[in-house]
Amino acid sequence: MAKIVALLGDYWHDGEEAKAGLEAALSRLPNKDEITLQYISYENVSQALAEQPDLFINAKMDELNPRDEQVLTWLTDKLDQEIVTYVEGGGSVLAWHAGMASFKEDSGYIKMLRGHFDYHPPGLQDVTYMLNENEKTGEHTFPLLDEQYFVHCDVDHTEVDLWSTGVDGDSIASWKHPYGKGKICCFTPAHTKEGMLNENVSKLLAEKISWTLVK
Repeated sequence: MAKIVALLGDYWHDGEEAKAGLEAALSRLPNKDEITLQYISYENVSQALAEQPDLFINAKMDELNPRDEQVLTWLTDKLDQEIVTYVEGGGSVLAWHAGMASFKEDSGYIKMLRGHFDYHPPGLQDVTYMLNENEKTGEHTFPLLDEQYFVHCDVDHTEVDLWSTGVDGDSIASWKHPYGKGKICCFTPAHTKEGMLNENVSKLLAEKISWTLVK
Protein backbone atom coordinates (compact mmCIF):
# COMPACT_ATOMS: atom_id res chain seq x y z
CA MET A 1 0.00 0.00 0.00
CA ALA A 2 1.14 3.51 -0.79
CA LYS A 3 0.39 6.13 1.85
CA ILE A 4 -0.37 9.77 1.06
CA VAL A 5 -0.74 12.51 3.66
CA ALA A 6 -2.27 15.81 2.57
CA LEU A 7 -2.28 19.28 4.10
CA LEU A 8 -5.04 21.27 2.42
CA GLY A 9 -6.71 24.65 2.80
CA ASP A 10 -5.79 28.06 4.17
CA TYR A 11 -7.21 31.59 4.49
CA TRP A 12 -7.69 31.98 0.74
CA HIS A 13 -8.28 28.35 -0.25
CA ASP A 14 -11.13 26.12 0.90
CA GLY A 15 -9.89 22.80 2.22
CA GLU A 16 -13.09 20.92 1.40
CA GLU A 17 -12.89 22.02 -2.23
CA ALA A 18 -9.28 20.84 -2.40
CA LYS A 19 -10.33 17.49 -0.93
CA ALA A 20 -12.87 17.08 -3.72
CA GLY A 21 -10.22 17.89 -6.31
CA LEU A 22 -7.63 15.58 -4.80
CA GLU A 23 -10.02 12.66 -4.42
CA ALA A 24 -11.23 13.07 -8.00
CA ALA A 25 -7.62 12.86 -9.20
CA LEU A 26 -6.87 9.82 -7.05
CA SER A 27 -9.95 8.04 -8.41
CA ARG A 28 -8.30 8.13 -11.84
CA LEU A 29 -5.30 6.08 -10.76
CA PRO A 30 -5.34 2.42 -11.84
CA ASN A 31 -3.90 1.44 -8.45
CA LYS A 32 -6.27 3.63 -6.42
CA ASP A 33 -7.30 0.69 -4.24
CA GLU A 34 -3.69 0.34 -3.14
CA ILE A 35 -3.44 3.92 -1.86
CA THR A 36 -4.39 5.26 1.55
CA LEU A 37 -5.05 8.98 2.04
CA GLN A 38 -4.83 10.80 5.36
CA TYR A 39 -5.68 14.48 5.86
CA ILE A 40 -3.52 16.26 8.39
CA SER A 41 -3.31 19.72 9.98
CA TYR A 42 -0.15 21.80 10.01
CA GLU A 43 0.32 20.90 13.67
CA ASN A 44 0.56 17.22 12.66
CA VAL A 45 3.02 17.48 9.76
CA SER A 46 6.06 16.52 11.84
CA GLN A 47 4.39 13.43 13.29
CA ALA A 48 2.98 12.42 9.92
CA LEU A 49 6.34 12.63 8.15
CA ALA A 50 8.03 10.66 10.94
CA GLU A 51 5.85 7.74 9.83
CA GLN A 52 7.48 7.92 6.39
CA PRO A 53 4.50 8.23 4.04
CA ASP A 54 5.19 7.78 0.34
CA LEU A 55 3.90 11.26 -0.52
CA PHE A 56 3.25 14.51 1.30
CA ILE A 57 0.87 16.80 -0.59
CA ASN A 58 1.06 20.41 0.57
CA ALA A 59 -1.70 22.74 -0.62
CA LYS A 60 -1.44 25.22 2.24
CA MET A 61 0.44 28.51 2.07
CA ASP A 62 2.73 29.39 4.95
CA GLU A 63 0.80 32.42 6.24
CA LEU A 64 -2.01 31.48 8.61
CA ASN A 65 -3.63 34.91 8.95
CA PRO A 66 -2.44 36.99 5.96
CA ARG A 67 -4.73 39.95 6.57
CA ASP A 68 -3.80 40.53 10.19
CA GLU A 69 -1.25 43.10 11.34
CA GLN A 70 0.90 40.39 12.88
CA VAL A 71 1.06 37.50 10.43
CA LEU A 72 1.77 34.03 11.78
CA THR A 73 3.32 31.19 9.78
CA TRP A 74 3.37 27.43 10.30
CA LEU A 75 6.68 26.35 8.74
CA THR A 76 9.11 26.50 11.64
CA ASP A 77 12.84 26.10 11.11
CA LYS A 78 12.65 22.66 12.72
CA LEU A 79 9.79 21.49 10.53
CA ASP A 80 11.49 22.97 7.47
CA GLN A 81 14.50 20.75 8.07
CA GLU A 82 12.30 17.73 8.80
CA ILE A 83 10.57 18.07 5.42
CA VAL A 84 13.90 18.29 3.58
CA THR A 85 15.25 15.29 5.49
CA TYR A 86 12.08 13.34 4.68
CA VAL A 87 12.57 13.89 0.93
CA GLU A 88 16.31 13.26 1.03
CA GLY A 89 15.53 9.91 2.62
CA GLY A 90 13.13 8.85 -0.11
CA GLY A 91 9.82 10.65 0.53
CA SER A 92 8.08 12.75 -2.10
CA VAL A 93 6.47 16.19 -1.92
CA LEU A 94 3.79 17.56 -4.23
CA ALA A 95 3.45 21.32 -3.74
CA TRP A 96 0.00 22.04 -5.11
CA HIS A 97 -1.16 25.62 -5.85
CA ALA A 98 -0.88 27.47 -2.51
CA GLY A 99 1.68 24.93 -1.31
CA MET A 100 4.40 27.10 -2.87
CA ALA A 101 3.09 30.50 -1.66
CA SER A 102 4.29 32.88 1.09
CA PHE A 103 7.14 30.65 2.29
CA LYS A 104 10.53 32.20 2.96
CA GLU A 105 12.64 32.06 -0.17
CA ASP A 106 15.68 31.00 1.83
CA SER A 107 13.86 28.11 3.52
CA GLY A 108 15.04 24.59 2.83
CA TYR A 109 11.56 23.79 1.57
CA ILE A 110 11.56 26.44 -1.17
CA LYS A 111 15.16 25.70 -2.13
CA MET A 112 14.15 22.05 -2.48
CA LEU A 113 11.14 22.97 -4.65
CA ARG A 114 13.46 25.02 -6.89
CA GLY A 115 10.66 27.48 -7.43
CA HIS A 116 7.91 29.41 -5.69
CA PHE A 117 4.82 31.59 -6.20
CA ASP A 118 5.43 35.24 -7.04
CA TYR A 119 2.00 36.76 -7.79
CA HIS A 120 -1.22 36.32 -9.73
CA PRO A 121 -3.41 38.86 -11.55
CA PRO A 122 -6.43 39.99 -9.47
CA GLY A 123 -9.35 37.58 -9.34
CA LEU A 124 -9.98 34.77 -11.79
CA GLN A 125 -8.78 35.15 -15.36
CA ASP A 126 -9.08 33.24 -18.63
CA VAL A 127 -5.94 31.11 -18.60
CA THR A 128 -4.69 28.74 -21.29
CA TYR A 129 -2.57 25.87 -20.04
CA MET A 130 -0.06 24.43 -22.49
CA LEU A 131 1.58 21.01 -22.49
CA ASN A 132 4.21 22.33 -24.90
CA GLU A 133 6.00 25.62 -24.37
CA ASN A 134 4.75 28.47 -26.59
CA GLU A 135 2.18 26.19 -28.26
CA LYS A 136 -0.79 28.38 -27.38
CA THR A 137 -3.46 26.73 -29.53
CA GLY A 138 -4.33 23.20 -30.50
CA GLU A 139 -4.90 19.83 -28.93
CA HIS A 140 -2.12 20.22 -26.38
CA THR A 141 -3.78 23.19 -24.67
CA PHE A 142 -6.89 23.75 -22.56
CA PRO A 143 -8.66 26.85 -21.21
CA LEU A 144 -9.52 27.40 -17.56
CA LEU A 145 -10.96 30.21 -15.45
CA ASP A 146 -8.25 30.31 -12.81
CA GLU A 147 -5.71 32.23 -10.81
CA GLN A 148 -2.74 32.30 -13.14
CA TYR A 149 0.26 31.79 -10.91
CA PHE A 150 3.41 33.60 -11.93
CA VAL A 151 6.38 31.86 -10.38
CA HIS A 152 10.11 31.93 -9.97
CA CYS A 153 11.53 28.61 -11.19
CA ASP A 154 15.09 27.34 -11.49
CA VAL A 155 14.46 25.94 -14.98
CA ASP A 156 18.06 24.75 -15.34
CA HIS A 157 17.67 22.29 -12.46
CA THR A 158 14.17 20.91 -12.94
CA GLU A 159 11.92 19.57 -15.69
CA VAL A 160 9.13 21.96 -16.68
CA ASP A 161 6.12 20.13 -18.11
CA LEU A 162 3.25 22.67 -18.11
CA TRP A 163 3.03 26.33 -19.07
CA SER A 164 0.32 29.00 -18.88
CA THR A 165 -0.62 32.13 -20.79
CA GLY A 166 -3.11 34.81 -19.76
CA VAL A 167 -3.78 38.49 -19.27
CA ASP A 168 -0.35 39.20 -17.76
CA GLY A 169 1.63 37.04 -20.16
CA ASP A 170 3.28 33.62 -19.94
CA SER A 171 4.41 31.60 -16.95
CA ILE A 172 5.46 28.14 -15.84
CA ALA A 173 2.70 26.00 -14.34
CA SER A 174 4.30 22.69 -13.35
CA TRP A 175 7.75 21.19 -12.83
CA LYS A 176 9.36 18.15 -11.27
CA HIS A 177 12.73 16.70 -10.31
CA PRO A 178 14.36 14.08 -8.11
CA TYR A 179 15.81 15.31 -4.82
CA GLY A 180 18.04 13.06 -2.77
CA LYS A 181 16.33 9.68 -2.77
CA GLY A 182 12.91 11.34 -3.15
CA LYS A 183 10.95 13.39 -5.64
CA ILE A 184 9.58 16.92 -5.89
CA CYS A 185 6.66 18.08 -8.01
CA CYS A 186 5.09 21.55 -8.16
CA PHE A 187 1.67 22.03 -9.78
CA THR A 188 -0.04 25.43 -9.89
CA PRO A 189 -3.65 24.74 -11.10
CA ALA A 190 -6.25 25.31 -9.76
CA HIS A 191 -7.89 27.80 -7.40
CA THR A 192 -11.59 26.84 -7.53
CA LYS A 193 -13.39 23.54 -7.02
CA GLU A 194 -14.64 23.74 -10.60
CA GLY A 195 -11.07 24.23 -11.77
CA MET A 196 -9.74 21.32 -9.72
CA LEU A 197 -12.50 19.07 -11.05
CA ASN A 198 -11.81 20.12 -14.64
CA GLU A 199 -11.01 16.92 -16.53
CA ASN A 200 -7.70 18.20 -17.87
CA VAL A 201 -6.52 19.44 -14.47
CA SER A 202 -7.69 16.25 -12.76
CA LYS A 203 -5.85 14.05 -15.24
CA LEU A 204 -2.65 16.06 -14.87
CA LEU A 205 -2.85 16.03 -11.07
CA ALA A 206 -3.31 12.26 -11.20
CA GLU A 207 -0.23 11.98 -13.41
CA LYS A 208 1.82 14.06 -10.97
CA ILE A 209 0.71 11.93 -8.03
CA SER A 210 1.51 8.75 -9.94
CA TRP A 211 4.99 10.06 -10.83
CA THR A 212 5.81 10.91 -7.23
CA LEU A 213 4.74 7.45 -6.04
CA VAL A 214 6.95 5.50 -8.44
CA LYS A 215 10.19 4.65 -6.65
